[in-house]
Amino acid sequence: MNFFGNKYLPFISLFLIVFISRLPFLNAGYGIEEDSWGIAIAAFHTKISGIYEPSRFPGHPVQELIYSTLWGAGPRVFNGLCVLFSAIGVLFFSLILKHFQFRHYFLAALAFAFVPVYFISSTYTIDFVWTEAFVLVSFYYLLKNKFIVSGIFLGLAIGCRITSGAMLFPFLIIIWQQNNFKNNFLSFFKLFLPMLVVAFVVFLPLILHFGTSFLIYYDQFDYPPIAKVFYKMTIGVYGTIGFVAIATSMILIYRNRKKLIKGELFNFKLNNRMIAASLVIVALFIISYFRLPQKSGYMIPVIPFIIILFAYYLNSKQFMMLCVAFIVSPFICSINLTDKFRGAEYSKLAILFNVSGQEVFFDPLSGPIFSDYSKRRQKIKYTESIIEKSISIKENTVIISGWWWNEIMVTMIPVEKNKLVVFEPYIDSKKINEYLAHNYKIVYLPEQNIYNDQMFKMTITNSVSKPFNL
Repeated sequence: MNFFGNKYLPFISLFLIVFISRLPFLNAGYGIEEDSWGIAIAAFHTKISGIYEPSRFPGHPVQELIYSTLWGAGPRVFNGLCVLFSAIGVLFFSLILKHFQFRHYFLAALAFAFVPVYFISSTYTIDFVWTEAFVLVSFYYLLKNKFIVSGIFLGLAIGCRITSGAMLFPFLIIIWQQNNFKNNFLSFFKLFLPMLVVAFVVFLPLILHFGTSFLIYYDQFDYPPIAKVFYKMTIGVYGTIGFVAIATSMILIYRNRKKLIKGELFNFKLNNRMIAASLVIVALFIISYFRLPQKSGYMIPVIPFIIILFAYYLNSKQFMMLCVAFIVSPFICSINLTDKFRGAEYSKLAILFNVSGQEVFFDPLSGPIFSDYSKRRQKIKYTESIIEKSISIKENTVIISGWWWNEIMVTMIPVEKNKLVVFEPYIDSKKINEYLAHNYKIVYLPEQNIYNDQMFKMTITNSVSKPFNL
């Protein structure tokens, strides 16, 4: 068998395109998100203590335990594993499309690879692409009726992100056969049991230490402004070009509804169960997102199934144009923050405006992937300046660090600490009074006075602290 023959060449090409396209963006720390640096600091603590420490509840043990064994390898290795899993996810998405005999499977998989939120999430340390890879592998084996293998990979997906358990419901739709209760039950059992065993094993360290109390999620801040909620689930996911293409595609589907009813535009055949499962996945994760609309990455699980639905309801030319828009979207027409500490770079052609009290820009010459990369570098620069300033402080000082805390802690690991300075993520009124009683000066990093009050439902941070000035 010639592995590099024509049969495998499209899949090898896809894998390499995805892998190579991410490499220029791996060297700006562990990522833009505080959770990314939280994974790094948790890996460090697990490594030196030998006791598993989750980066945040409910835990992401598959990824976090693997990273703990690699602590010291640096962010390029941590980020590189995300690149690897993103390429695996794209590869198995293409295999899923090939299973349905979809002739544009290569272009559709490439479009998925370059949807901005997926592209960006695969260049830094976060669990999104690990989870999606395991889900898509599991889905592929489900379609092949290899239910035990599918269950194992779904269990691993849950071990990366516990919300992946919601995929069990659309999986059951795929399995279901009318008037065949025995086969339905056996198929479900073959899927569910290995999934449960794998999930239980990977979460066992948390269960032994915390019981069931680890089954929580963070919702400590006020619900975001509605404009930001919709931005993150639309432009934040697909980019400006991608979002315009989706809106256009929806209009085309509506206009072609009569032909669709007659089946004249279908690109490939999907059974009703697959269509229903795709719609259920989209609905479940949109509902989940609205409960806690903090990150565009929460929408990654729906992207492959939205592509499948568009492939089904658009004609060939329309679908190919949508895919091209997705592929182009990471590289042009960025909308992002201008903040001098955590904002992105923009060109002279950028247009500045305000949304929900924050200044943002629209830059036709810079895409979301470049904005994210420049934000990562900007945050690293500011973090290093905070640490440098803290070393010279001559009095007892508490720095309320908020979302900067994880990045500061990781960056300070090899640095000699100033014993007079304490970095705190957030502090409640009791702890504030304790520090004041011990003659500590309290300062806060940009905006963290607001979020410190929100965290503990109080209004005292401004009255007892001052801004941290470089």
